[in-house]
Amino acid sequence: MTAREIFVPGVQFMFHVKHSFAPTVALAAGGREPDAAWLQTAFSSLPVYCADRGAAYCLAAGIPVHYLLGDCDSTKCDVYSAVAAQGATVEIFPQAKDDTDLQLLLTKMPKADLLVSGIWGGRFDHLFSSIYSLLQYKLQHHCQVILADEQECMVLLDAYEEVEAVFAHPEQIEALSVLPLADTNRVSIANVVWPLNNALLKQLHAYAISNVLLSGNNKCTCSCQEGKVAFYIKWRTEKNEY
Repeated sequence: MTAREIFVPGVQFMFHVKHSFAPTVALAAGGREPDAAWLQTAFSSLPVYCADRGAAYCLAAGIPVHYLLGDCDSTKCDVYSAVAAQGATVEIFPQAKDDTDLQLLLTKMPKADLLVSGIWGGRFDHLFSSIYSLLQYKLQHHCQVILADEQECMVLLDAYEEVEAVFAHPEQIEALSVLPLADTNRVSIANVVWPLNNALLKQLHAYAISNVLLSGNNKCTCSCQEGKVAFYIKWRTEKNEY
């Protein structure tokens, strides 16, 4: 097992996994717009890849874009021109296509650990498709994938992977959940009010939700012994510190 740290504003993740690590890159999708200050902190010093409206979020936050792919259906084409003027690679696809902008973008991405924002909010079918598309990318490239903004965060875990989350402001954590992404899973979660130890978690019985940190504790550990799961974090909706 090897260890790897990835920082997201408000939480430091320490991964214990069975494979080596690639560099981290950022991906901005076209869901709910992240807070600009949060996005600046999260994407600082990372190459940034954007799917359609995600580029508008980066431009508004003053974040340079490395690569933009989309079909101009959810943002103005002026955004594409502005990103191209920065020197970014831009690809425009027709709106009538089978794959989503995010799915197409993932085929262009380098092998890397991904920090993805602009993924939450909006329609459930978009979110559902995005989570499983990112899971496929993770399984193909044996990397880490984090979906996050200032309100919600999800870490995708494969079998034999563990992540420790250390929170800068544990009082802002509203809920911690373990969500099954495969039919049958074995999971553990520690330093919470309702811990699990190698517990069976079925996709059709997703009971491991709405956990909370132990009082006075600033971290918890989640691991997947079998299957594929998502470790989900919900922050309180009032203004958070980063």
